[in-house]
Amino acid sequence: MKLFSGTSNTSLSKQVAAALDTTLGDVEITRFIDNECRVFVREDVASEDVYVIQSLSEVADQNLVELCLLGSALKNLHAHNVTAVIPWMGYSKQDKAFRKGEAISSQLVAKFIEAAGFDAVITMELHSENVLPFFHIPVTEVSTHELLRDALFVPKREFTSEHTIVVSPDKGGVSRSERFAQKAGLSTVHLMKHRDVSSGEVTVDGIEGDVDGKTVIIFDDIINTGATAVKTSEFVKKQGAIGVYFLATHAVFAGDSAHIIEQSVIDQVIVTDTIAIPEEKHFSKLEVVSVSSLIADAIMKQTK
Repeated sequence: MKLFSGTSNTSLSKQVAAALDTTLGDVEITRFIDNECRVFVREDVASEDVYVIQSLSEVADQNLVELCLLGSALKNLHAHNVTAVIPWMGYSKQDKAFRKGEAISSQLVAKFIEAAGFDAVITMELHSENVLPFFHIPVTEVSTHELLRDALFVPKREFTSEHTIVVSPDKGGVSRSERFAQKAGLSTVHLMKHRDVSSGEVTVDGIEGDVDGKTVIIFDDIINTGATAVKTSEFVKKQGAIGVYFLATHAVFAGDSAHIIEQSVIDQVIVTDTIAIPEEKHFSKLEVVSVSSLIADAIMKQTK
């Protein structure tokens, strides 16, 4: 078994390699003066099972092409099976045409990955299950629910199930929030909100349940602009919540969202490292837990 890394999240890749007691494969990834990507695999992978770790994070287009070039190069070297390990599946939010004339981007991304020669995919906490049928190769989706639960419930936070509740940020995330709540042994309430398709602006309309006097755990798969996190936390605070913790698997932190969240009423944000978070986007309320052991376990299961 050999493990390679793209450039999108080398820190995570190194942690996965350490968890597997191996080293990353020797690959040269450079760019021409016009920014075209060039991939050169320097070692023999013939007949090997190979894993390539690459998140489709910013800049998603470049990281996708880099991943596909890596897959193609490894296949050209006669690797036995090549698996794309994609901790953050960029474009997974675009799983349908929201308006006439829009491309179903996640469907096309799946075709790119398959065309590059990948035999399988390992990914984490997909935004939408609609993405899975777009692939015609095996896809393993790894859950981060238990990892985030364990990061939240530490002795310094004296939560009780009676006074702690999980809030689903919208109806689309109900099943995700309920699965997390079940793992944590908590009950759930659901917010009602709507998002303007053109502007992306979020409005919270109401809540189905009671949060008065309780610590609220908001669980979502992505924290992107922070609009959902901030508006949801403001709303539940007005409804009497005594504390707000926002948990998300994928920390996109688009634009100046990190600063906006730090200035908000949220007490703490807990995310994973599926996306490499630059130093300038770290803030005092942020806690990052690593998914490296989860990825290593998924790879080990696949190699058996």
